[in-house]
Order: sequence, then structure tokens, then C-alpha cells
Amino acid sequence: INNDGGGTITARGVVWSTSQNPTTALTTKTVDGTGVGNYLSTISGLSPNTLYYIRAYATNTTGTAYGNQVETRTGVSLTIETSLIPAGTFMIGSPASEQQRDTNEVQHQVTLSAFRMSKYEVNNEQYAAFLNAKGIGSNGLYAGGAYPTQALVFQSDNLTWSGTQWEPLLGKENFPVAYIPWYGALEFATYSGGRLPTEAEWEYACRGNLTTPFSTGNCLSNTQANYQWSTPLTGCTNTITSSPGQTQPVNSYLPNSYGLYNMHGNIWEWCADWYGAYPNIPQSNPTGPANGSKRVVRGGSWYNDAGGC
Repeated sequence: INNDGGGTITARGVVWSTSQNPTTALTTKTVDGTGVGNYLSTISGLSPNTLYYIRAYATNTTGTAYGNQVETRTGVSLTIETSLIPAGTFMIGSPASEQQRDTNEVQHQVTLSAFRMSKYEVNNEQYAAFLNAKGIGSNGLYAGGAYPTQALVFQSDNLTWSGTQWEPLLGKENFPVAYIPWYGALEFATYSGGRLPTEAEWEYACRGNLTTPFSTGNCLSNTQANYQWSTPLTGCTNTITSSPGQTQPVNSYLPNSYGLYNMHGNIWEWCADWYGAYPNIPQSNPTGPANGSKRVVRGGSWYNDAGGC
């Protein structure tokens, strides 16, 4: 504000609106003292994911003068819905008789304490809100994170850098975020007040108290998960064999008995563990190998056959 008219400033603050050039006639304003000099304004009551226009103002007997207009978009309200997974003991891995199993799926007993698991895969809108809140630029780096030299995101068709912030593709806001390295999954989990599940927790939560290959039983149908419907397990059939060929919204299909969605198919999901050989002895709350060269992903995706799920 460059011109005070020579009079004493009797009121000052900022005014904001979803329309351009807001004025003090609006109720959405702050009053931050009088006189000249620096002052701090605190704005509250804003709606999430909304573009606002903001101007500083100063009032004296001459009238009210305004500063340059600035604009900002508020972030998405980041609410992660979770389910309580009860404590229990189960057999992780798969029996030698299971179709399309891998030899590294050595069965052994695992006992877990109770924990909470997010009901849905993280979507593009939520991840963009996290990146923007942390000030992550186009290179994906987070200087204040646990791994400052590792990118947290790579540009994709559904999540892009606009030049000033990360934005989900219109219509893809509720689709699972893709092209996210393990470091990004870890930082998002921390930001949202949680952590990545261990592989044992992931499998236990996915199984939903069943011992069958899927939380849906011995078969996984086209009405139950997003995968390559043309290749179910032997002995299983699908009414539709032409699959979507891409991810689907995170609330697609019915949840398992623990209220978790898309644990089979749709998109691979990161676990906390380093990848390594399973032990062949009972374990309690295992966290995987102490080190390794790659991390664990589970669950399969839209491009995998039923065996991959």
C-alpha cells in the first residue's frame, strides 16, 4: 500500500474472497491494529481445495487503500479412513499345492498385534495435497524429508506439475496415485499420521481371516477385483474377459471382511520391508530383513493375472 493520504491509519489487515478484488465491505477480513509498520494476519475458516483472492488493506479518514492482489489455492482436506485390524496369529505364505505360487512363499506362523490400516489406496488428490503442503517442486525432492536426495514422485498422466503445484488430472482425483517410489509412500504415511504396513501386516489384513488364495475364496472374479480378467486361476471363470486395462477408483468393488478395498489388483501397494527370504520359524510382529536392495510390493494390479494378485 503506497498512498496513505497523510492521515493516521485507523484499521489495517487483509481481506479475502473467492471473487477477485475483495474489499472491506466483506465480512471475510482481519483487523490487525492501527498505524504503519509490519503486521501479521491469520486467516481461518477457508474451504479445502478452493482458490482465494487476498489483498492487504489500510483505512484512514481519506478512505481505504488496497495492496496488490495475491491468489492461493487451499489444499485438500486429508482424512485417511482406517479399519482396526485385530491381533491374531496366521500362516503367512502359501501351501505348495496353491496355483501359480512362487517358491519364495514359504509358509510360517506369524503373530501380530492389533493395528490400523487405511481402507482405500491413496488417491491422486490426496497425494497432490501432500506434495503441495510440503512444497515439493517438479524434481520431486523433499529437503526436509528422511531421504532428501530421493524423489517422492514422478510425473504421470494422472498427476502432473502445473508449473506452480502438483495437480491430479480432472476426473482422476479418486484414482490411486501411480509412479510413486517407496520413499514417497513412506513420507506420505508419515505426513498423514501413520506408517507403511509390514509385509506380514499387509498379508494378514488382505486375507481377512481366510486361508484361501484370495480374501474372496479360491477364485477372484471380474466383479471382485480389477485385474486381467482373461486369466483367472484354473477352474475359475469370469463372466467378462475384457478387463478395464487401467486403474479404477479406490472405492471400486466390495471390501474384504476387514473393510479394506482393492487389496487384490488395481495397483501394487508398498510395504515397509526390505525384500528377502522368508524364515521357516514362527515370528512375532516381524519387520523383514535388516537391509536389502529393494522393497516389498504386494497385491498385484490391473495388468496382472489372478496369480499375480
